[in-house]
Amino acid sequence: MGEATKRPRLFVSHHSSKAEVALQVEAALARHDVDCWMAPRDVDPGEAFDTAIQKAIDECSAVLLLFCAQSDKSRHVKRELILADSASKAILPLRLEDVVPHDLAYHLASAQWIDWLARRDEAMSRIAAKAHRLDGLDQSADVVAAADALHAATILQASRQEEPARMPPPPVPSPPASSGMPVWVFAVIGLVLVVGVLAGMLLTRGGEESGPAPEPARLADVEASDSMGEANSEEGKVEPEIVEPTPVVPPMRASVSPSFNCSKAASRVEKMICSDDELALLDRELARSFRELRAVAGQDRAELEADQRNWRVAERDACGSVDCIASVTRDRVALLNAAKLAIMNGEAF
Repeated sequence: MGEATKRPRLFVSHHSSKAEVALQVEAALARHDVDCWMAPRDVDPGEAFDTAIQKAIDECSAVLLLFCAQSDKSRHVKRELILADSASKAILPLRLEDVVPHDLAYHLASAQWIDWLARRDEAMSRIAAKAHRLDGLDQSADVVAAADALHAATILQASRQEEPARMPPPPVPSPPASSGMPVWVFAVIGLVLVVGVLAGMLLTRGGEESGPAPEPARLADVEASDSMGEANSEEGKVEPEIVEPTPVVPPMRASVSPSFNCSKAASRVEKMICSDDELALLDRELARSFRELRAVAGQDRAELEADQRNWRVAERDACGSVDCIASVTRDRVALLNAAKLAIMNGEAF
């Protein structure tokens, strides 16, 4: 197997209130082969926070700033930009809100702004292309545009598959060709035919009244024949088969894979996770937090695994919406991380 293709990595500087937006940006950049580093998520267990920040900025291709009113006032964001300047790293400001920088104006004076407010796909393409160029990789604008077009075509095809099949409209019968004869000629011919039919019916009825009476046995045969015909008609009736409609399942088109195989997703919640980028990222983060806690749990591993199964069934799988799944998953990640720190500090599990 050949060597894996190198992917640029961006340090995402953001305010904690924009954590969900940061995950959306990460998912969009992943489609352009760009990775993201975010704190506190990517700080290794036991590693000093400031050391991890400095190391991540030194090793990144550039610093992607998610600019908003809160980040403009954040001391942590300002320190990260100072470290980026010291490491000669490019700063890519992504404008999330229509505000003017004040505290960060010095650091953003020469930066080229990228607007997230209107054309988000174009913004992600520009950031990805810049990251690849800064990392010395051949990632032209045409390649990025082709990736966007492929992603848009995939979503369009999936949305078309969700539409119910439509029957073609019945053909409209064409009017009969004119024979060139006047309308009154057809009226006269029709009247003659009606008179002839009525005359034939009167002659037939008069012959039946003057003929011999039918025999009783022959009448019985006729009645028996009629009753048998009715019975056969009842037996020949076929009740229409009732076909239950097939439930429509949302297409699995998340660009980020969760911690499990989506082709084997069985439950409703697992299928929802597989079809949503944010839920897929949260599931991966949950799996990593669980593995890290399990590695330090020692003799309490069995209890931890049972507790995780109970949480999955009683809380996560009981959700009926994407917001509910995201909320309980974030709470679980925070709980697992807190338990891991407690064990590392010598406290009980």
